[in-house]
Amino acid sequence: MKQVLTIFSVLMALQVMHVTSAQDQAVPVRNEAPRTDQQEVIMMRHAYLDEGSYDYWYEQSATGVWPWFERLGARILGDFEVIYPLADDASPGQDEALRFARYASYEHWQATRSNEAAGDTGGSLQLAGNGGLSDASTAGLSNRRQVLQGSRGGYFLQGYMAETRPIYMPGSNEQFESVATAAAEAPRPVRLMAARAGEPVLGLEYRRIRKGSFEDFHIITRDRVYPYLEKIGTRPVGQWRVLYLPNSSAVENPEYDEIFTLTRYASIEHYNTVWSDAAALGGDGPDYQAMLAAFGQLNELSLETNTEFLRGALYGSPPVHAPAMRGSYRLSQ
Repeated sequence: MKQVLTIFSVLMALQVMHVTSAQDQAVPVRNEAPRTDQQEVIMMRHAYLDEGSYDYWYEQSATGVWPWFERLGARILGDFEVIYPLADDASPGQDEALRFARYASYEHWQATRSNEAAGDTGGSLQLAGNGGLSDASTAGLSNRRQVLQGSRGGYFLQGYMAETRPIYMPGSNEQFESVATAAAEAPRPVRLMAARAGEPVLGLEYRRIRKGSFEDFHIITRDRVYPYLEKIGTRPVGQWRVLYLPNSSAVENPEYDEIFTLTRYASIEHYNTVWSDAAALGGDGPDYQAMLAAFGQLNELSLETNTEFLRGALYGSPPVHAPAMRGSYRLSQ
């Protein structure tokens, strides 16, 4: 019996050594030239977390997971905490997170999760090899799972990141004077106080729009809504339609398309003023009238809309220096 146990122990040790050596095997890589013929997609993924754990979740993402995934060619737009400043908390006893990650295409997203030569990170070793950077991502993902309770699912989005651009809106060359009480039909020029500090928020607007109308919807938004909103201090992030692809929670409806518009505000007070009385911030000149007309067109294309709020900064893809590991290699096949 003792001899059988000894043989069994040796066999088990050999098996463990084999697994360990396979996991520890060096996987260096080289890469082909970037593909330029693909359409970018964004994966928007939600997570329910242990109460009070969001900061830990974010720290594990930013310091462990994302440097590796950005080496795979992805770009992290940000991971934000879902908040409820204007409504009851929809998930009491939990934190919520919503992450936006950009990929060059759906094929690119698939490659980062390939089962072939893929580590525990889900990122394909064929894209970026293994080593300390991928090990840190594996550890970060493992740590995140400890506080993860579930998810509403993930959605693939495709559309347009908002451009950071200067906007020239000439003055009207009108002259105004102060009056004690303005008539109801009086113009509304404005002067501005110093910028007011507050906690920035992002508004994530969801809309159902007429089938096939996304491109028109976006052009109207970009050219006739964004300029005025940017003038009064908002910062558009992007606007995307939902793609109905495998590995997504989205279910296509023949009656409508679904879109998301992400916009930054200086505070929830800023958001409330923008959407209750924008002219109080930017005046009611021709640019304001153009925006109102554009909203009329957008509303004709819209079937349903609602907004949820997120807290946190855009990630910004900071530079990363991950030194090369020493080694010499030759082609093996």
